[in-house]
This record gives sequence, C-alpha cells and structure tokens, in this order.
Amino acid sequence: MNLELLDPFEQDFPEVIEDTLEDGPAVIVRFNHRGTLLAAGCSDGTIVVWDFDTRGVSRSLIGHVKTVTCLSWSRNGRYLLSSSRDWSCIIWDLLTGTKKHTIRFDTPVLNAQFHPKNNSLFIAALHQEKPVIVDFSNGVKRSPILADPNNNNDNKKHNEATTTTGPTQWILVVTFDKQGKKIYMGSNRGQISIIDTETRSLLHEIRPTTSAIKNIQFSRRGKEIVVNANDRIIRLFETKENSPPEQVHKFQDLVNRIQWNQCCFSSDADYVIGGSAHQAEHNIYIWDKSGGNLVKILEGPKEPLEDIAWHPIRPIVASVSSFGTIHIWATNYQENWSAFAPDFKELEENIDYEEREDEFDIVPEEEASKRKHDDEDVVIDVTSIEKINPFNDSDSEDGEEETFYLPLLPSDHQDEELVHHKHRHHDGHRRNHHSHRSHSGRHHRHNHQGVVGNGNNNGISQSKLDGSQSNNVNAEGLDLAEEERKKEYRDRDHGRDRDGERSHERQRETERDRDQDRDRGGRVRDRDRERDRAEKQHKPKKEKEQRSEEEDFDSDRKHSHSHGHGYQNGSANGNGYDRDHSTGARRRLDDQHSSPRSAKKQR
Repeated sequence: MNLELLDPFEQDFPEVIEDTLEDGPAVIVRFNHRGTLLAAGCSDGTIVVWDFDTRGVSRSLIGHVKTVTCLSWSRNGRYLLSSSRDWSCIIWDLLTGTKKHTIRFDTPVLNAQFHPKNNSLFIAALHQEKPVIVDFSNGVKRSPILADPNNNNDNKKHNEATTTTGPTQWILVVTFDKQGKKIYMGSNRGQISIIDTETRSLLHEIRPTTSAIKNIQFSRRGKEIVVNANDRIIRLFETKENSPPEQVHKFQDLVNRIQWNQCCFSSDADYVIGGSAHQAEHNIYIWDKSGGNLVKILEGPKEPLEDIAWHPIRPIVASVSSFGTIHIWATNYQENWSAFAPDFKELEENIDYEEREDEFDIVPEEEASKRKHDDEDVVIDVTSIEKINPFNDSDSEDGEEETFYLPLLPSDHQDEELVHHKHRHHDGHRRNHHSHRSHSGRHHRHNHQGVVGNGNNNGISQSKLDGSQSNNVNAEGLDLAEEERKKEYRDRDHGRDRDGERSHERQRETERDRDQDRDRGGRVRDRDRERDRAEKQHKPKKEKEQRSEEEDFDSDRKHSHSHGHGYQNGSANGNGYDRDHSTGARRRLDDQHSSPRSAKKQR
C-alpha cells in the first residue's frame, strides 16, 4: 500500500466491522511491526498467521497442546514467540514454518516477549515462579530477571522490594520498553517494578493500585504506558528517564463498572482503547488520550470479547470473540470524487450551467504547438526510488531487512510431482544413454567391418583406383545399412507402441465381454429362478389333476367289470379298455414330467 495516498484528514478510528476471519478457536491476536501479517493463537494450541492484505492463511503452526497465552513478533518479523499453558515457549521461523527453539519450564507460562533489538533474547512470566530472561544466541541460558543483591548502595531499596515480593506476591506481566533498556513487571498486588536490563538491578517501584495488574502496553514511541488492573480502571502513565512514571488519566465506565480484558494505544498514540469483559457484549471503548474523554463505543455482536489489537499504521482494530472468530473493524469510507480532479465539484442536485465565453473557443495552432512543446520539455524521473517512511520509530533506526510477507511453502502433492518428474527425467536420460551406447557399438562394428573389407579389396584389386572405388562403395553401403537399421529400430519402437495400444484395447474388450457375460448370466439366472417359481406354483395343481384322473380311471374300471357280457368278453373288453386307458394316462404323465426337463435342455 502506498502510504503517500493515505488521506491525512480521514477519520482516525474505526466504526464498523469490515471482515471476519475464522480458522480455529482464536483467543489472542498480534500484528507485526508493519501490519502486513496477523498472528492468532488458539485455545487448542495451534497458531495461525494471516496475510492481512489478502486475508488468506500464510502459516498454520502446530506445536503447543494447550491454550496459547501470549504472542510476540521479532524485530525483523521473521520469528514469532509463543507461550502456552503447556509449560513451554516456542520460537518459530516463519519463512520455513518450523520450530527454531523449544524452551520448557516447570510451570505454565503466563506472558512472554521478544527483546525489541535482540532477536535471540526474550523474557517470560511464570505461574507462581520468578520471571526469567532467556538467551538462546549460544545455547539456551536462563537467569532470573532480578539479580541477587550485592553490597552496594541499593541494598535498602532491594530489601524493601524483597519484603514486598514475598511468597504471596507473584509477577503476572513482564514487558520491555521500546529501547529494550528497562523491564516493567506487574504483580498480583498492584505493584509495578522497573528493572535495568543490563545490570538486572531494581530502578523504581510504584504501586498505583492494590489489585492485580493484568496488562502493561507501551505506545509506539514509548513515551506513555497504559496499565489495566483488576479494579476496573485503565491508567495512563508518562515515562521518565531517571524517575518513576507519573499517572496522567484514568479511564473507566462509571455507569456499568465493567472489567477490561485488554487495553492498548492507537497507531499514532492519540487514542486509548479498552475491550470490555461483559459476558453478553462485544464493546470497544475509545478515549481521547489528551483530554481523557470518551470518543466512541464500538458495539459488536452479542459475543464476549477476549482480546483486541490496533493496526500499527492504519485505523483498524482486530478483536477476538469468545467463539474464536476475529472481527476486523475499519473506517466507513465515503466516495470523494473531488480527490481525482482539483476543479471537480460535487453537486447534490441538478443546476443550470452557464457557459463561459472562452470555454469552447478554438485555440490557434501556434499556441497549441507552444503548449505541447512546453509540456514535452518537462523531465520526469521514473527510475530513481525514494524511500518513504512516514511512520518512523525507534525500531527502524538500523537498516535491518524486515520480513513483510511470507512465501508459499511447497505442499506434499507438489513434492510428489517433483519426485515423479525427476524419476521420469532420470529414466529417460538412462534410456537415451543406453540407446546411444548401442548405436555407437553398432557403428564401431560396422566401421571395423568396413576397414577389413577395404583391406581385402585393396589386396584383390590391381590398382589404387579400384581400391578407392571399392572403399567409396563400402562406405555408402555402410551408411545405407545404418540408415536401414535406424528405420528398423524406429519401426520396432512404433510397433511396440502399437502393440501396447492393441494390448490395452484387447484388455478393454475382454473386460467389456466379461461385463456383458456377467450381465447375461445374471439375466438368465433371473429367468430360471422365475420359471422355477412358476413351476413350483403350478406343481400342486398338476398333482391334483393327476389324482383326479387316476380316481376316474379306477371308477371306470370297476364299472366295466360289473357291466361286462360274459366272463371272456367282459374280461377281454375290460382288459382292452384297461390297456388303452392306462397307456393314455401314462403318456399324459410322461409328457407332463418330461416337459420341464426338455425345456431345461433346450435352454
């Protein structure tokens, strides 16, 4: 974004929710020093780094197993420090997306912060333990922030500090000042201690409240600090070089008397903002730093607020709800067409336009050419680049290279494709090398045969002319033979390709035939099953008919025996009738039994 195009007269605090980011249950957010990246720590231990310009996820870091308690960016923006309730701090290298160091402690870590000048030094506040300073430039070295007392003039002051920092008083918050020369510590008893970073000696102590200190935030230039305590009051202090900080204003909600989860400064340190800890509201309060008056209350969705962070350059605020979503608050931009042309005038309604006398007059050619010539004489420099840094601060005094954006990391799928491409390239190179060797061997054999042939022809011939002619003929024959062999190899390769295609086609045809046979077999089986069911249904009917026919036959037979004329005639007639009738019945039975069998055979 070109910083020169920023409107200096625009509204310098946000009003509406512009966008919402969702990727994990976020509980804390922090911008880098230029506002191009936004890091979010989640309750499940994951850390998501967003590209704030594109609103896309640049990194997803998995290393903690419990809630992330604090995030801190290094000076150059390459490293990210994260602390968690799983008793560990991790330094992440964002260019590679890997862990650079993992430091484990004996208790949960409440707060941690990078040194503003040294990327290999950070401080950490531990749960019910003394805060420590960790140096990992040459190994990992831990040491307490406050050194043991020596025999000097500060004994009395240190003894008083040790009596106040007894076993019932623990440090909850630690932070560096903007130069990294002093360390500010806030305790659960409302005491703020200022310690020299080099000597580890106690410089000043103040006690603005008797409740626990929750947050200590510095302004961009480091001249003011805001302190959020557990007594529902946000206090503004001015820092001094050789004296303790002085309180300037108190910010609170006198009507509702609500707690504050987080507080911080705006990008230009003109405003102080506080996030309310109400269980059913997502409100952000904005106060004027100089006058201490309430300027605006940003009312968001009906979700509790967990954390807030102001963009270091633009009037943008990122707030985190208890549901894990990140809301981006921005100014309500209005179209200003007069910014594109100085003579442009916006009209709210139509008016009659009066034409000027010289507005559409024809300009003489001489004057037009003169204007054109004057415009062409102006030299425009488009090659030199001027560095623009309107938001210069103490962090950018040295010319150290900073990381504004993160490059894309290759995914697993891309790695597999690269490996496959390398293997194919290696196989092709090996195949070409093998064919080159075979061709060179054949060429060597042909040359050897040609040399032997030349020797024989020279021995047989009677003159040098005949020998030279024979050599030319043999050389031409060798070239033709070599070309024919090359054609044969090409034809073989084409034939192999064709054979491979034919084999693939045959396999496809066989698979199609198998599928068709399966379909046909399934259809035939279905038909047989239906016929068997029909036969089973008709079988009891046929058996009843057969029984009825047999009963009729028996009754006729008895009737013939009783009504016969003479013994012989009657017996003959009866026997004849019996044979005829029995044979007919048997034929019917045989036909009935044989019909399904013959049908099955025909199938």
